[in-house]
Amino acid sequence: MAEILKKEKINEILAHYFEKHYGERDSVAWYEQPAVNVWVFGKGEDIIALQCQMLTGEVTEHFYKKKA
Repeated sequence: MAEILKKEKINEILAHYFEKHYGERDSVAWYEQPAVNVWVFGKGEDIIALQCQMLTGEVTEHFYKKKA
């Protein structure tokens, strides 16, 4: 049976993904973390959620438009 990644490892994976694809963390507006494996931030007109799969470490992005 596969083991669930620890919170520290999930944060490391999400931080690496964010820095590789978006750069500086200070350049975006951060939202409250809805789950241990999800980071949510605003960039431009988008709200972006990065989700780390808790068994494999694969990161997926989900894009939402900010409401006017």
